Amino acid sequence: MWDNAAALKRLYRWLYACVILCLLAAGGVWLVNSPYFPIKQVQLAQPLVRVSAQQVQAVAQQHLHGNIFKADVNAAQTALAALPWVGKAQVKRIWPDTVEVSLTERVPVAHWDDQQLVDSNGELFSAQTSETLPQFVAEITDVHARVPPLMVAKLSGFQAALRPTGLHIAKLHYSARSAWTLELDNGITVRLGRENEAERLKHFVWAWPQVLQAQAADISYVDMRYKDGFALRRRGEAAVAGAATTE
Repeated sequence: MWDNAAALKRLYRWLYACVILCLLAAGGVWLVNSPYFPIKQVQLAQPLVRVSAQQVQAVAQQHLHGNIFKADVNAAQTALAALPWVGKAQVKRIWPDTVEVSLTERVPVAHWDDQQLVDSNGELFSAQTSETLPQFVAEITDVHARVPPLMVAKLSGFQAALRPTGLHIAKLHYSARSAWTLELDNGITVRLGRENEAERLKHFVWAWPQVLQAQAADISYVDMRYKDGFALRRRGEAAVAGAATTE
């Protein structure tokens, strides 16, 4: 072998490669543990509304210290994503001395129960808010999958339809039979049923200034589950029928 020039050349090349790899590895270890390139700032990509600066600072102190190479951006990202009001978190290094934190905050849409809220994506999360939000009530057992997003979409459509009346939804109820019921902020309940609910709500909006608004204080509920009309119950009285056609 020692008389084989080609084999010796291959051996030297392999040794050179090993030496270079060892030097690179040693240089990497030195950079990671060196006092050079320290993190000088952790900056937010956008202003925050619901997540406090103290919460971000606590995560930064735990995971984003040392130099820029040693900062555990993955652990910081996971910790930030676990905060109640954070929908999505992204943490990245910006050479030579900055870590940027980008947080997408949840937008609350409704109360789900005493402890949970529903955000604009239909996701449930545990947080407290002083904002006035409608209450979602669902009797469907599959509440953690399709129902909250469905109720968010329906709430948006119902609120838009009610805009001409100046009324707002205080509670949105979804029954086990997939029927929709609205409780309005003036105390009136509107029953829409399980089909053609958008069209039925349009009839209610038409009937509101024509028939219902003047006697609103006396109305308990309005049942819109009729083809060309509705029934209403006055507080303390039996239900009576009324016309609700737009023709």
